[in-house]
Amino acid sequence: MTDLKLQAILQKMLNDLGDESNHYMLMANYYEHTSTEKANERWYLANIYIHKNAVANVFIDEDSISLGVRLNPDNLYQIDEIKMKVDQIYRIRKNKTGGIFNTEDDIYVELSKLNFPAFN
Repeated sequence: MTDLKLQAILQKMLNDLGDESNHYMLMANYYEHTSTEKANERWYLANIYIHKNAVANVFIDEDSISLGVRLNPDNLYQIDEIKMKVDQIYRIRKNKTGGIFNTEDDIYVELSKLNFPAFN
């Protein structure tokens, strides 16, 4: 079932990327790499910073958000393509300063979707 509130927030986030004062933090159970060298590699407890200067090629559909992100602090020019399933997003925060995000920055919270991975 589609979460219409979450879809609306993601669409607003996409529209807000043109304004440098908008900073978002997407929190999901995991994201998957879609770049060739790391295809299908999964990273758990994903916190992805979304800002005009931090992401590229953002595409949102009903089931997922695909985007290019800078994940390598040693090479800020390296863009990794990732995909997050919309149903795995449990929190989104937005502020106008970046830096530290707090609970008062929450614009979407659905902690029932938070699932810690089982490690064997």
